[in-house]
Amino acid sequence: MSEVRTEESRFIPLAVAVVLLAVALAWGLQRVGDGFARRDGDTVSVRGTAQRNVKADRAVWKLSVSQSADTPASAIAGVASGVEEVLSFLNQNAVPRDAVSLGSISNYANKEYIDGNASGRVLSYEASREVIIRLTDVDKVSALAADLGEVLARGVNIYTNGPEYYLDSLAEIRPELLAEAMIDARSRAESLLGAVDGKVGEVRSVSSGPFQVTARDSTDVESGGYFDTASIDKTVVATVLVEFATK
Repeated sequence: MSEVRTEESRFIPLAVAVVLLAVALAWGLQRVGDGFARRDGDTVSVRGTAQRNVKADRAVWKLSVSQSADTPASAIAGVASGVEEVLSFLNQNAVPRDAVSLGSISNYANKEYIDGNASGRVLSYEASREVIIRLTDVDKVSALAADLGEVLARGVNIYTNGPEYYLDSLAEIRPELLAEAMIDARSRAESLLGAVDGKVGEVRSVSSGPFQVTARDSTDVESGGYFDTASIDKTVVATVLVEFATK
């Protein structure tokens, strides 16, 4: 009987050791898990934005002068006359000649088709030539477009989509807007963490989004960026996604 008790007493320390090891492992795994949780939760990502209202600084206006006639020569002569009317109009409005460029003259036959088949008869000949105006005075170009009716009243056939307004100064203001967007991102992060008694630490990563150049008060955006050319007054929006460490 005493031998049995002796054998049992030998296993008691071993059992206790196994229990203690299991508890230690469980505690250790829990601490490791807590460590990963803290590592995943020690950053905060926020999006910062900055915008600025700006004015276009360059205009491009394309006009296509066309003429239809019974012969190619008459069509081309009509286009030449129409282009001269346009150049006269521009000259009267103090547009420098070197701000105007002329494209080549195109000419084609307008053929007759009956039930989808060419009859071999030419109905007329169409000729056209492009006149392109490039100016940094965007207000002048806008005024010229509004007065184009003067040329149309002279019988000149003109097709245009209207002036296009560009923002060449975007390269200059881009760094400034990105800096402002970073400041906005930090301010948002501080507001978020301040609500839970946290603090913003160092920047872990930064990525900038595409710039959106829209008409003033417009909400047009595109994933790859948006660039409005129809409006003189524009709004430029910059975005950044910033990951901050937390304290």
